[in-house]
Order: sequence, then structure tokens, then C-alpha cells
Amino acid sequence: MNDNFDLTPATSATEQTTPADTTTVDTTADTTAPATLPENYLVCGYYATTDKGAKYLRPEFVDEYARNIAASLNEMKPAEFAAMLRDLKRAKKSTLPFEARQTAAAELFPRAIGLVHKKKAPSILTEFVKANLAAIKTDDDWSAFYRHMNAISGFLMAGGNA
Repeated sequence: MNDNFDLTPATSATEQTTPADTTTVDTTADTTAPATLPENYLVCGYYATTDKGAKYLRPEFVDEYARNIAASLNEMKPAEFAAMLRDLKRAKKSTLPFEARQTAAAELFPRAIGLVHKKKAPSILTEFVKANLAAIKTDDDWSAFYRHMNAISGFLMAGGNA
């Protein structure tokens, strides 16, 4: 018989267990939440309307939203984003039908997927393109998207700090 066991009942649960290592590691500084699009982004579309019924591009698309998205894309080379914008600009010709411009915008999605897959862009890029593709319903929407991309490109080139 082995005499190494104490068969008397312990008085509490803590006495029954061996003390655990109480060292904790703070991982909050090392982990950051993935970037997301701004709250309420595109909920009201690209345009607002004046009291007299005139449509205008909502200012946040060339300022606040553009700055925030550029900051979220900071690990992407500005030249990669500018190349996407150049491809979109080729479709800006007024002689092209809306469907051709819509196709040019749609081509950005697989390109964004490729950049993210190659680790040349953060995943918010695909989220950004996808959200905007869903919002482009007219030529005016396409033009607003182009202007929004242009603003993001400028802020991205300035390091998101302009």
C-alpha cells in the first residue's frame, strides 16, 4: 500500500487544488480590432438635398469618411490605391454608358481581394469596395464614388494626416 496519499477530507476547495501561477499577461496593447467602415457609412447614400431640391455630395465623403478610411488603409501603399483610382478614371469618359462605369467599379472588388490576399492591403479595402458597389445605382452615384476615392487617395498619400 502506498502511504503517500492523505485521505483526510480537505476543508475547502482551495485546499484541494494546487496553487496556480498568478502571472497574467496583458495582451490588450498587442491586439487591435480590425478597422471597420465609419458608423452609418452610406446609410443615407452619397447625396444630400438642399431645401430647394438640389443634390450635392455629402461633405463627409470628401472629408471625415475619406480621412478615416485613408487612416484605416495606412498599411497599403498609396500607389496601389492610386492605381485603382486610375482604373476607375478610365471609365469616367462621358461617351461610355453607365454599365461600363459600373463594370469598372466592379472590377475593383477582385483587385481588392487580391491585394488583401497578398497582404498588400488591410481587409477593410474589400469591405469598402463591396459597400460602395452596393451603393452605385446611377451615374451620379458612380461620380460620387469616384470623388470619394479621389479624396481617400489624397489623404492616403498624405499619410492620413492632412
